[in-house]
Amino acid sequence: MPEVESGAITLFPEYTGNLLQYLDSETTARSADDVYAALEEALPDGLTALDQAEATDQDSYTVTRAFADEHDLASIADLADVSGSLTLGGPPELAERPYGPSGLESVYGIEVDFSATGDTTVEDLLAGTIDVANVFTADPRIQTEDLVVLEDPESLILASNVVPIASTAIADEIASTINEVSAALTPDALVALNVASSVDEKSSPDIAEEWLTSNGLGG
Repeated sequence: MPEVESGAITLFPEYTGNLLQYLDSETTARSADDVYAALEEALPDGLTALDQAEATDQDSYTVTRAFADEHDLASIADLADVSGSLTLGGPPELAERPYGPSGLESVYGIEVDFSATGDTTVEDLLAGTIDVANVFTADPRIQTEDLVVLEDPESLILASNVVPIASTAIADEIASTINEVSAALTPDALVALNVASSVDEKSSPDIAEEWLTSNGLGG
């Protein structure tokens, strides 16, 4: 965040949970409201969090429908009852994240082999080369491929809502406008925006203009 702290960047979008864990790796906050409050406290001087959106795009542990049905899986905890070894796929950095393999073992008692599948995580899950995938919850392939996001009863993964981070120098000037946008951004809206980008291959400016106009925020 050096560019932000220096003033070169005065406004940027983030996710509350991921940013909080970056700033405070020992945080115990888990719910959306608690994470937001903790983030406000953890932000460096000169930065402030505007209103968080209802929309989330947080890490999840996800399996195929067939695998969930075969092993009667509804939550992460149910993975403990799967016989044999489990392979978890995800980005390379997941190996060191608090909610990664070490977190699965310490919180749920589940040991997994880890495969750094990166951009091919969903493809590897569908091919059966991994059993469990780390997938962001706004990924449209959860719906299009009928994947099952496992519940997280022990709150291993922090809530991660969309939040604008602003320089305190401009926050008062822009807050009301930006907060209106955040108020309109729901989980379903975020998935739809991702579909427009990754499936329909529309340009970011066109997607933004269409969404703002449809929500009475254009102009």
